[in-house]
Amino acid sequence: MKKNILFLVLVLFLSSLAFSQMPQGNMQSMMKNAKNMNIGRFYGKVIDAKTKKPVEYASVVLLWFNKDSLIAGGLAKENGDFSLEGLPPYGGYRLRISFIGYKNYETKVYIVPPNKIDQDLGDIKLEPDEKVLKEVEVSAEKSTFVMSVDRKVYNVDKDLSVKGGTALDALKNIPTVSVDAEGNATLRESAVRIYVDGKPTTLTLQQIPSDQIERIEVISNPSVKFEANTTGGIINVVLKKNTKPGYNGILMGNIGTGDRYGGMGNINIKENPFNFSLMYNYNSGINSTNGYTNRIDLYNDTIIDYFNQNNVSLMRNPFHFGRLSVDYNINNRNTITVAGNLVKGEFNTSDVQDYEYLTGKKVPIMGGYRINDSKAGFVNVTSQLMYRKTYPKVGKELTIDLNNNTSNSGNQYQFNSYDKDTAGNDMPFSPILQKNKGGTDASQWILQVDYVNPISDKAKLEMGIRGFYKKSNSYNNTSNFNYAINDYEKDSIMSNNYVIDDMVNAAYIN
Repeated sequence: MKKNILFLVLVLFLSSLAFSQMPQGNMQSMMKNAKNMNIGRFYGKVIDAKTKKPVEYASVVLLWFNKDSLIAGGLAKENGDFSLEGLPPYGGYRLRISFIGYKNYETKVYIVPPNKIDQDLGDIKLEPDEKVLKEVEVSAEKSTFVMSVDRKVYNVDKDLSVKGGTALDALKNIPTVSVDAEGNATLRESAVRIYVDGKPTTLTLQQIPSDQIERIEVISNPSVKFEANTTGGIINVVLKKNTKPGYNGILMGNIGTGDRYGGMGNINIKENPFNFSLMYNYNSGINSTNGYTNRIDLYNDTIIDYFNQNNVSLMRNPFHFGRLSVDYNINNRNTITVAGNLVKGEFNTSDVQDYEYLTGKKVPIMGGYRINDSKAGFVNVTSQLMYRKTYPKVGKELTIDLNNNTSNSGNQYQFNSYDKDTAGNDMPFSPILQKNKGGTDASQWILQVDYVNPISDKAKLEMGIRGFYKKSNSYNNTSNFNYAINDYEKDSIMSNNYVIDDMVNAAYIN
């Protein structure tokens, strides 16, 4: 009995010994395999300790813990990002960063599997070296036109000819873009969509003052990131935004021919972690147009009659534009933006025409004149809430954007036509009197999530989701003067009222 008990205890002891030794062997094997994989990585961002701006092309090296043997190294990118890859997956090292005009930075870093193999070192701040750093002023001039991979960029602030004008005036200076007399823009004979800061807008080009535009991007072949109805091309208007640190502002005015005058003022405060910007712009001008038409009607090469017309048009357009923007920098790679635009404007037009009909022998038949007075106005409010995350890899980013656009526009006109006979008396049913009143109320919401990851210099991965909702109410009431009742009577054929609900949800990958 004692022998059996002794044998059982011995078996249990040997079994437990073998079991306890097994994980140690597996762990050694795992560590040996991990060592051969070289999957360790350190990455981060090099910035100036005072200005918080990226330090471009700083030298970044990784050394062994107890000697100056180089393990990995490289230069920080233009945005300050660096990445040291292919490192042994465990061990202690020294990270050394240096750049001309700054004190050398050195710290100890460790890779400990399994949780600390891929490490973000965050923002590494370099202190300026006052002993060697002297003031250097670097200036550069931006070209008016810049060609990039997928778009043409027109820097509006470099063109003095459009000061005090609108986005429509700026577009007229861009090659390949055509603008007709009514202000419609086309690209390669196709209608284009108007975007502001990369988002669809209900604003027209005439409603955006050029003094608030930083650049205009012409995208002739939009990717799947944009709406499906943008195949004709996109005109993306990028508004100015403060990038200077500290406190700054500007106050300016302009005056020109045609009773054109305006002014602009802005205040910018950039103190980490906030960036505050407030601006206001006012423009007003009078456009006067004189025109004429001389027409000859022929039949079998014989002159039947003549028609001559002269017209004088006067238009006054006052515009107000305000913008408020607040950025909160959680850190150098995560930013929350709250912004809003307010645009208000008017189009007041007075148009007078006189005309005459003559026989082929230039004998007067009839004549007359027409007076058309119109007033139109609009108010447009845009609000935005956006989150943006960037990565050490240049071009890689994630954005979540919520936009709301509310607009209200109205117009009214009075049309009077006086037809006269050769003696100057009113023709039957003269004068013809017509008036119109219309407008549109619209509100739209857009929620969009976009992720971009460059795969190589010539390819990138784009994916995202988008939700769009718009509700609009448009009405148009036209009335003609009825002499039988001595009052205006509504024209049911020319009058209408539309209520439109539009919702589109989509996802894309490219």
